[in-house]
Amino acid sequence: MTQPVWQQLDPLTFNDGVYYVPAGVELQPRLPDWGQRNQPALRERLANNRPHGIRGQKLLCLLCLLCMRHRSQNGLGRSPVWMTLVEGPYGPVFRHEDGRSPHPEHEPETDTHKALKERKARTWRSVGGDVKLEVRRPRARRRPDVVAVGPVLTVAGEVQHSKVAPGDIRARQKALHKAGDRVVWTTNRNADNIAFLHPVPHLSVPALSDYRLYLTEPRLEIGAGAITFEAQRCGWADLWTGTNRCPVTRRAVPCGRLHLYPTFNPRSYSREKAATTAVFPCGPRPHLDHLLEGILHGSWLPYRHRDRVTWIPAASHMEVVAERGGTLELAEGGSALRRDRTNERACERRAGAVAAQSEAPEAENLSSCCGEKPPGRAGQPVVPACQLCRHSPTYYRRDELDREVAQA
Repeated sequence: MTQPVWQQLDPLTFNDGVYYVPAGVELQPRLPDWGQRNQPALRERLANNRPHGIRGQKLLCLLCLLCMRHRSQNGLGRSPVWMTLVEGPYGPVFRHEDGRSPHPEHEPETDTHKALKERKARTWRSVGGDVKLEVRRPRARRRPDVVAVGPVLTVAGEVQHSKVAPGDIRARQKALHKAGDRVVWTTNRNADNIAFLHPVPHLSVPALSDYRLYLTEPRLEIGAGAITFEAQRCGWADLWTGTNRCPVTRRAVPCGRLHLYPTFNPRSYSREKAATTAVFPCGPRPHLDHLLEGILHGSWLPYRHRDRVTWIPAASHMEVVAERGGTLELAEGGSALRRDRTNERACERRAGAVAAQSEAPEAENLSSCCGEKPPGRAGQPVVPACQLCRHSPTYYRRDELDREVAQA
């Protein structure tokens, strides 16, 4: 007796789409013609099979390969997961037979989403990238919108047209980062409506009235997500901290040295224009094609400042990291930033550590104020006294806090 088709299928050999049993092909709802360009009448044929049911009778002909993959990877055994086809606001939607919500991979994309995705793919192809759309990344167990393989990096491009939960964004970012991809998120939402994208490397472009403009406009200027720097004497107003404190010592007293400060000054892009040999040169302001080319070639890198990730020129990255701390791992990891103890004194921080180790043999010899032995005892240097605890008045620097967060 011949086995059913679902028992013969190995879902691990497919691309997480929908298997159309009568035609024996995999449908990928987010690709043109569902990924079956050689079968232009496939949609009409599928509609005639009535997979959505008629008069209470349903012809089971669509299988969810993504669900069957999950069952196989979790050792649950083979079992069919049937689907139906219904009309949604943006086109046909493949839904589960049992009423569960469809997977994002099985939902149609808006015209704006498709246009931004095609803009990314077209830009990366024109600068020598090997580009593929909707390809599963096995190590990430995700399918990013675009994957571009460049001479140095593999970059995954995600387009986020609608607002989603920040946790979902971080989970997707973390999975793609573990797979070895550098991820760049693109949205057409304005800077006031992209807080859910702040923890990941993102670029915001203007919201245009016609989706076709995303493919025809020569430049889509970046509204948020990228910035350059200018060198100024210590004490300059810092856009990132909102203060005039030294970015190295974090003290109100200027140190007298030059530092790199984030800026929107158009003149700051002159160095970027002069140093680049990009196919898409930088104009008066950064624009999408220039940034995408630079990200693929490694001339723009993500940097995390507080709870926001921003693309900055690679030429400035090393100096900014040396002054302000932070690593690529911290910028690309997708984890939420811990905000505890950001304004503590060093002595207060040590006091908490001593309180947690109160059972230590030397606990009775420690000061009740900051957890250090009094100055002058064996093994302890004499340090300048502060007004609170008569010990070192040192504050925690921002880069030290960022390293603690990265190691947590």
